[in-house]
Amino acid sequence: MLSTAITIIQSLLDDFSEAEKEPMIAISVDMLDTGVDVPEVVNLMFFKPVYSEVKFNQMIGRGTRLCPNLFGFGKDKTEFLIFDLCDNFAYFNQAIPEKEQSPTESLQTRLLKAKLELWDCLNTAETTTLGNNPQNRVKESQASYTVVKSDNLKEKILDELYQHVASMEDNNFLVRRYLETVLTFRKREKWQNLNPEDRQVIVNTLIPLPNTLPGENPRIKNFDLLCLKIQLAILKNSPNFERLRDQVRDLLTRLETKKTIPIVKNKLNLIEQVQTERWWQDVTVYLVEEMRLNLRDLIVLIDQRDEIIIYTDFEDELGDLEILEVPNRQTGFSPYQYKKRVESYILAHQDHIAIAKLKRNLPLTDTDLQELEKMLFTSEALESRDKFELVYSKNVNLKSFILELVGLDRNTAKQAFSKYLENNNLNANQIRFIEQIINWLTQRGVMKPSRLYESPFTDIHTAGLDGVFNNEDANNIITIIRSFDQPIETTFYSA
Repeated sequence: MLSTAITIIQSLLDDFSEAEKEPMIAISVDMLDTGVDVPEVVNLMFFKPVYSEVKFNQMIGRGTRLCPNLFGFGKDKTEFLIFDLCDNFAYFNQAIPEKEQSPTESLQTRLLKAKLELWDCLNTAETTTLGNNPQNRVKESQASYTVVKSDNLKEKILDELYQHVASMEDNNFLVRRYLETVLTFRKREKWQNLNPEDRQVIVNTLIPLPNTLPGENPRIKNFDLLCLKIQLAILKNSPNFERLRDQVRDLLTRLETKKTIPIVKNKLNLIEQVQTERWWQDVTVYLVEEMRLNLRDLIVLIDQRDEIIIYTDFEDELGDLEILEVPNRQTGFSPYQYKKRVESYILAHQDHIAIAKLKRNLPLTDTDLQELEKMLFTSEALESRDKFELVYSKNVNLKSFILELVGLDRNTAKQAFSKYLENNNLNANQIRFIEQIINWLTQRGVMKPSRLYESPFTDIHTAGLDGVFNNEDANNIITIIRSFDQPIETTFYSA
């Protein structure tokens, strides 16, 4: 791989340029376009689209260098092969005008632009924001943490933007070009009365410039940006609010799994509150700001492997700001929050007669089924059978679903395997294997037979069940396990 991000790039380029040295194959990231001659190159693979004809010709030029005796004495290089995976030749053969490519904005730039936009919105639409709703002021006063006020938030944003400019290095070649402007905005008083022209200069000239402030973890900055987008969505009454809100809730759900860490445990009450529908009803920009300040440093504790959900960051083109009356915000439906509510409800009702029977693997009577349906589908948590089936599907095995939450009664599991537990002829591994099955069923209620060929069972024997028991016993154990996973045969009555 040849990239400017590699510290030994020049050494790699030198080695690649010499025919007798490794590497023989190079993946170039804008490093072999021009200025590097490797005459021996006879195969080029273009695996990204290019919209600049100059760059396109530079890429082709890597193969046009003459090389005598390449294929043997007297057999000079006369041709080379290009594998064009992205139809670049087709693009330029159509004489399509070059596409103007604007550089991708850095995370820092997007963050500062969002802050300035928030400051602008707080000034322009202050009388119509949710923060001025008396009901919201009551909610803020009842918060379990100090809620920042409008003037403080606006002043804080200006301070951060000012610090960005104040910390710029005058000798930086990017800064030198705009040094006069930088020096003008290094005066703190300049930020107290920003006019529209000033804001344009800040956005187009100052924000993209580098500063010398200590860098922060990109994951924290991404969380900051997400919260800023939510604050802007509140002020603009944007339909993006619900999508952005659910992104925060998803993150905090993952963070909640780290509650054994003391600093997370200290914020657990807030983490749990923000995941609820109630917290987001009539939420204000100031509540979101305090939530951000309280939780931003904890975001880095979320396991990287849990961050597989990719949220797109496409921005709509914004028109002129329009002052609107902001109605009471209706929160959307979150399948994840619904599942969490359902599972908590079932765990809290383990003593219900039908659930108690399922835990003991006892058959349910028609009366039991009617009571179970009444308990589940008329509750506030589940709302309705239609809602439950929408989230979990119509074909869900309700018995397995409930048992996976509440687990199987331990005595019931032990009784099912009594033939083996009371058998004095079992060896230590066989006893341990059966006890592991009982532990599993007690914690998870049901299990697939295939699980017997995975850890922790393969920790006892690498072949799993077949390595511990003979075929007859193995088949019998599988039959017992499947008996706990049989669906409830009687259909539910209509609610």
